[in-house]
Amino acid sequence: MERLFEYAANHPLLAGGLVAVGIVVIANEVRHKLRAGASVSPQEAVGLINEGAVVLDVRAAAQFEKGHVLDARNLPLADIDSRASTLERFKESPVVVYCDNGMSSQKAAGTLKGLGFTRVFNLRGGLGAWRQENLPVMKGAKSKARRKDGE
Repeated sequence: MERLFEYAANHPLLAGGLVAVGIVVIANEVRHKLRAGASVSPQEAVGLINEGAVVLDVRAAAQFEKGHVLDARNLPLADIDSRASTLERFKESPVVVYCDNGMSSQKAAGTLKGLGFTRVFNLRGGLGAWRQENLPVMKGAKSKARRKDGE
């Protein structure tokens, strides 16, 4: 330990740079965790869905039509800011967000958290993980968001 202090004393710029990089990495990780919300496995997502969670598919409409989680609402990532008002009544409800692999939905979860949604969950691994668990996938354009009754 003495040698570490001796090294830091002899190389203050290197030691200071190392400390600064460490602080930046830790701060970035904390910010990322707080912003994006929690990640859930497909099985955990099923539990949330059974409790009444809203399911959002943030992929393009064409991808949504090829296959999606039962009762999912299609809200492409690019449209979240402009169409989030359609989800206002779900701000306190659990919301499960997914895409193909979980990367775009992580961004969408962060956006929703920033808009005041309190219980946002990212489906870890996205629809790919959902399919690997042999969970049901619907095909076609029908979704709750497209119903005429607005529910």
